[in-house]
Amino acid sequence: MVKRQVAHSIAPVVGAGTAPARGRPRRVPRAALRNDPLPVRAVQRAFDLLALLGQSREAATLSELARAAALPVSTVARLLATLEHSGLVRRAAAGGYAAGGRLLQIGLAAVRGMSIYDLSEAHLRRLSEASGETANLAVRADADHALYLRQHVSAHSIHHASWLGRTLPIDKTAVGQALAGRVNSKGFVARRDTLERGVTAIAAPVRGPGGEIVAALSITGPSFRISDAAIDRYGALVVQEAQLAAAALGTPGSGGEK
Repeated sequence: MVKRQVAHSIAPVVGAGTAPARGRPRRVPRAALRNDPLPVRAVQRAFDLLALLGQSREAATLSELARAAALPVSTVARLLATLEHSGLVRRAAAGGYAAGGRLLQIGLAAVRGMSIYDLSEAHLRRLSEASGETANLAVRADADHALYLRQHVSAHSIHHASWLGRTLPIDKTAVGQALAGRVNSKGFVARRDTLERGVTAIAAPVRGPGGEIVAALSITGPSFRISDAAIDRYGALVVQEAQLAAAALGTPGSGGEK
């Protein structure tokens, strides 16, 4: 979606719990809890709610969260009360729920532990300035999803809506394909009209010291500004910056100096 404002959406979380049967819940034997390799249900549901709030652009209402998590409203209300008491969730002025200060602290601590995040700023800035479009850094959120971790937004008044902090399918995004190593002979991926019509994205993988793909850099913008010739030019740019980022990470044979 090409627009002037950031889009707001709440998508179902993969692995969200299902609604319990009516009546008093049965007590789970302690031995079963010790032997069960899966997380305790309440903890998993709380994590699912936090993931939903982390993806939301605005405060989410109780009913929205219950619907997205596929849980009863009463269950979500109890979980939110506990999370709010812990500082992981806060009540927004409009009455909805949003990420709390403690959750933000945890997220920032995780980000600071990623060296690719720290060194990416210069690469994203150069990509955005050279192309005039938005430049992005993405990493794997899990086996099937990419997480948009950092951006340098285009100076154009009309530009690609921010996906910062969102998780999107690996197989439906250019950065996802780059993270999976599915690049063309020139080392980049170009996709038009995948998740959003009228948007073109070009991405390249960043490799770590062991040769593994640790991140992807991309350029995204409205298709009417990105011709086929521009795709080749931007592809060369993202490949170059990805190689420079890899070199900064200490990856052997990742390219020279800029």
